Amino acid sequence: MVLLGPEDSSCNKNVDHRLVRKNTTVSPPIAEPRRKNFPPALTEAELISVFRRFDGDRDGRLSWQDLKNAFHSIGSRFPSYRALTALCQADKNRDGYISEDEMDDLIQYAFSCGYYAW
Repeated sequence: MVLLGPEDSSCNKNVDHRLVRKNTTVSPPIAEPRRKNFPPALTEAELISVFRRFDGDRDGRLSWQDLKNAFHSIGSRFPSYRALTALCQADKNRDGYISEDEMDDLIQYAFSCGYYAW
Protein backbone atom coordinates (compact mmCIF):
# COMPACT_ATOMS: atom_id res chain seq x y z
CA MET A 1 0.00 0.00 0.00
CA VAL A 2 1.42 3.37 -0.97
CA LEU A 3 0.64 6.48 0.99
CA LEU A 4 0.81 9.75 -0.88
CA GLY A 5 1.08 12.92 1.15
CA PRO A 6 0.99 16.62 0.28
CA GLU A 7 4.68 16.93 1.16
CA ASP A 8 5.61 14.33 -1.47
CA SER A 9 7.04 16.19 -4.44
CA SER A 10 5.96 13.47 -6.85
CA CYS A 11 2.39 13.65 -5.59
CA ASN A 12 -0.29 14.35 -8.16
CA LYS A 13 -2.32 17.39 -7.05
CA ASN A 14 -5.56 15.79 -8.29
CA VAL A 15 -5.21 12.76 -5.97
CA ASP A 16 -7.22 12.61 -2.78
CA HIS A 17 -4.51 12.33 -0.13
CA ARG A 18 -6.50 10.16 2.19
CA LEU A 19 -5.60 6.52 2.52
CA VAL A 20 -7.17 4.75 -0.43
CA ARG A 21 -7.22 1.01 -0.60
CA LYS A 22 -7.47 -0.82 -3.81
CA ASN A 23 -9.85 -3.73 -4.09
CA THR A 24 -8.00 -6.27 -1.94
CA THR A 25 -10.68 -8.88 -1.51
CA VAL A 26 -9.27 -12.36 -1.60
CA SER A 27 -11.48 -15.17 -2.70
CA PRO A 28 -11.06 -18.46 -0.85
CA PRO A 29 -9.21 -21.19 -2.70
CA ILE A 30 -11.35 -23.53 -4.70
CA ALA A 31 -11.08 -27.12 -3.55
CA GLU A 32 -10.17 -29.49 -6.30
CA PRO A 33 -12.69 -32.26 -6.79
CA ARG A 34 -11.52 -35.78 -6.08
CA ARG A 35 -10.60 -37.80 -9.09
CA LYS A 36 -12.97 -40.59 -9.99
CA ASN A 37 -10.21 -43.17 -10.15
CA PHE A 38 -8.65 -42.23 -6.82
CA PRO A 39 -6.95 -45.31 -5.34
CA PRO A 40 -8.24 -46.80 -2.09
CA ALA A 41 -6.47 -46.10 1.17
CA LEU A 42 -4.02 -48.68 2.47
CA THR A 43 -5.63 -51.08 4.89
CA GLU A 44 -4.19 -51.91 8.29
CA ALA A 45 -3.09 -55.34 7.03
CA GLU A 46 -1.23 -53.72 4.11
CA LEU A 47 0.48 -51.28 6.46
CA ILE A 48 1.58 -54.14 8.73
CA SER A 49 3.13 -55.95 5.77
CA VAL A 50 4.93 -52.77 4.65
CA PHE A 51 6.46 -52.19 8.08
CA ARG A 52 7.46 -55.82 8.51
CA ARG A 53 9.12 -55.77 5.10
CA PHE A 54 11.33 -52.86 6.19
CA ASP A 55 12.62 -54.49 9.37
CA GLY A 56 16.21 -54.41 8.09
CA ASP A 57 17.92 -56.65 10.64
CA ARG A 58 14.91 -58.96 11.16
CA ASP A 59 14.98 -58.56 14.93
CA GLY A 60 11.26 -57.77 15.21
CA ARG A 61 11.94 -54.12 16.05
CA LEU A 62 11.75 -51.09 13.78
CA SER A 63 14.42 -48.41 14.10
CA TRP A 64 14.07 -44.82 12.95
CA GLN A 65 15.82 -45.69 9.69
CA ASP A 66 13.49 -48.66 9.12
CA LEU A 67 10.48 -46.41 9.70
CA LYS A 68 11.87 -43.72 7.42
CA ASN A 69 12.37 -46.24 4.61
CA ALA A 70 8.88 -47.65 5.11
CA PHE A 71 7.20 -44.23 5.06
CA HIS A 72 9.19 -43.33 1.97
CA SER A 73 8.00 -46.50 0.23
CA ILE A 74 4.32 -45.68 0.83
CA GLY A 75 4.68 -42.19 -0.59
CA SER A 76 5.32 -39.90 2.36
CA ARG A 77 6.57 -36.49 1.29
CA PHE A 78 8.38 -36.13 4.62
CA PRO A 79 9.47 -39.64 5.65
CA SER A 80 11.96 -38.40 8.28
CA TYR A 81 9.24 -36.39 10.01
CA ARG A 82 6.76 -39.26 9.84
CA ALA A 83 9.33 -41.68 11.28
CA LEU A 84 10.13 -39.35 14.17
CA THR A 85 6.45 -38.69 14.89
CA ALA A 86 5.70 -42.41 14.74
CA LEU A 87 8.46 -43.08 17.26
CA CYS A 88 7.14 -40.37 19.57
CA GLN A 89 3.60 -41.72 19.43
CA ALA A 90 4.15 -45.47 19.35
CA ASP A 91 7.38 -46.08 21.29
CA LYS A 92 5.87 -46.43 24.76
CA ASN A 93 9.01 -47.69 26.54
CA ARG A 94 11.21 -45.03 24.87
CA ASP A 95 13.96 -47.41 23.78
CA GLY A 96 14.13 -45.90 20.28
CA TYR A 97 12.51 -48.88 18.55
CA ILE A 98 9.00 -50.00 17.69
CA SER A 99 8.61 -53.54 19.01
CA GLU A 100 5.82 -56.02 18.30
CA ASP A 101 3.95 -54.81 21.39
CA GLU A 102 3.96 -51.25 20.05
CA MET A 103 3.08 -52.16 16.45
CA ASP A 104 -0.65 -51.48 16.94
CA ASP A 105 0.05 -47.86 17.89
CA LEU A 106 2.33 -47.47 14.88
CA ILE A 107 -0.31 -48.87 12.54
CA GLN A 108 -2.96 -46.57 14.01
CA TYR A 109 -0.70 -43.57 13.45
CA ALA A 110 0.15 -44.56 9.88
CA PHE A 111 -3.50 -45.36 9.13
CA SER A 112 -4.53 -41.91 10.41
CA CYS A 113 -2.13 -40.31 7.91
CA GLY A 114 -4.25 -41.69 5.06
CA TYR A 115 -1.77 -43.22 2.65
CA TYR A 116 -3.12 -44.57 -0.61
CA ALA A 117 -2.18 -47.63 -2.63
CA TRP A 118 -0.51 -46.39 -5.78
